[in-house]
Amino acid sequence: MKSYYFSLASFFVFVLSCGQGALQAQDFHLSQYDMAPLYYNPAHTGMYFGRNDPFRLTSNYRSQWQKLQGKPYSSVAVSYDMPFDRFGAGIMVMDHIAGDANFGTMQIAASGAYSITPETSREHFLTVGLQLGILQKRYNTGDLLFASQYGNDGLDPNLASGETFQRDRITRFDAGMGVLYKYADPDRRFDPSVGFAVYHVNMPKESFTGGNSRLPMRWTATAACQIYFTDEFSIRPNALFMYQRKAMEINAGILAFYAVKDSPYELVAGASWRRKDAIVTHLGLKQGSSVFRLSFDLVTNDLKRYGGVRGGFELGIIYSGLTKSGPRVRSAAL
Repeated sequence: MKSYYFSLASFFVFVLSCGQGALQAQDFHLSQYDMAPLYYNPAHTGMYFGRNDPFRLTSNYRSQWQKLQGKPYSSVAVSYDMPFDRFGAGIMVMDHIAGDANFGTMQIAASGAYSITPETSREHFLTVGLQLGILQKRYNTGDLLFASQYGNDGLDPNLASGETFQRDRITRFDAGMGVLYKYADPDRRFDPSVGFAVYHVNMPKESFTGGNSRLPMRWTATAACQIYFTDEFSIRPNALFMYQRKAMEINAGILAFYAVKDSPYELVAGASWRRKDAIVTHLGLKQGSSVFRLSFDLVTNDLKRYGGVRGGFELGIIYSGLTKSGPRVRSAAL
């Protein structure tokens, strides 16, 4: 009986997300947004700001809300990008699966960026980027249960549901663009950057029923500044602002980096605050441009009454072809 109500509730959530009218459809987010640069600004594509990395491979995994219904909402992302003189090219694949219906959103996109500042610039970096790809939404009704499958003997999932669905997946063209500015202090004291991007600029239709419901544009703005106190110790305050059809996210935090003596590694630790949602703790290891990081969400909103304080777990990896430590002033991160 309990599984019946969970499945029915998931179906209602699914219907609300696919219908028409004033819907609040939103993209999913990552706590470690700086570990997925192509998802938050295509102007990062192939741009390493003075580093000599031949390529960058990123991977992200997020799992959340397992206690709410026993099946976590999961997000997986993989991207690859590399520089070509003043150009950068890359590809990104992301997939998000939610609920008993396995409601999924997959994005496959190619990104390109161009450095407006000349190659001789060692202090100022200004880049623009474009992202083009496809967006697919899908669901599986096989795991859903309906009132018509409940009889005198209780729930029988083998009974026909009597429901008819026009389609179980849609595929749409999708596009985004962005701009990024970064300044590298020649004295290696600070390294600020700001970026702005907009996704779903074509507002693709997302209705499964042929309606005119469109995916709203997602606006993102990021800011960060690496501050070097000594050769061994630095911090990076960072912030994200994201807005999509009346849904606003603000994520602000700080990371600390400590270079281990007689070692190529740096320890990474920090915390961030996501407005009306969670406190996030971060712990990781860095070698050159390569980073391995874990984070945990501690829920601060009313959902903690139902799912507990632990809201989500996230793993982020950035691997570059150059693992030796180089000039630390120009990090490959946001």
